[in-house]
Amino acid sequence: MSGHLEDAVRRGCRFPAGVVASFPDAGQIIHCTAVNVSRSGALIVGAFTTPSAEPLELTLKTPNGLLSLTLPARIIRVTPDPDGNQLAVEFVDVDDVRRDRIEVFLARLLEAPQPGPLESLRPNAPPPEVKKALDAIPLPQRIALAQRAELKQREYLRQDQHPAVLEAVVRNPNLTLPEARAIAGLLGLPGTAIDLLAADPRFKNDEELRMALATQAKVLLPIAEKLTADLKPPQIRKLLARPGIHPTLREKLFKKMTRG
Repeated sequence: MSGHLEDAVRRGCRFPAGVVASFPDAGQIIHCTAVNVSRSGALIVGAFTTPSAEPLELTLKTPNGLLSLTLPARIIRVTPDPDGNQLAVEFVDVDDVRRDRIEVFLARLLEAPQPGPLESLRPNAPPPEVKKALDAIPLPQRIALAQRAELKQREYLRQDQHPAVLEAVVRNPNLTLPEARAIAGLLGLPGTAIDLLAADPRFKNDEELRMALATQAKVLLPIAEKLTADLKPPQIRKLLARPGIHPTLREKLFKKMTRG
């Protein structure tokens, strides 16, 4: 095992894993997904109610199904999720044998990451296929992925309907100007994403982006005014021809243009 891998496991790093998980509850086996896994615990997501008994006998399986791990776990937090619940759990009664098994399990995850649903999409996949692939990824994992995704993955994640995912895409340090323009033109763009794009120094001089943001339905008037403050009459005429401008801003821009 390499020193890098040993260091990563030793630090107990928590990372998006997409690990198959299950636990028994009320006579049934509940199937779910472990979004994050570390030496001390996991975050599991699924369409289940809060378990009726503790500790959970949580079983984790690597994505290829070749290695499994069963551990007792204590629930430390329950968070409602659009698809059910999120459970943050802490592994308990971890003796030396279980500790070694956890390290082996994490090592397998780090050594052989499995391709996610987005990698299986063909180029120019239609929106229904993209939506299906996105829905197969738990929301916390989509958010984490969006903040570090490469260009191809960002192309699909920009189609995600969840505001938190769009915000995470906007925060991606590798976001390009064409991508920012595409996002700025999305219907229903959340206000937080508008504010982030408006304040991003990478794009502050792009006229097309500024106009698109200034005419977004959820843009705050002070932000729209700041975006359009230095526009010249020819640019103002282009902006006034667009729908969606706040009435107060429209009036101010019209007066500015008529003053020349």
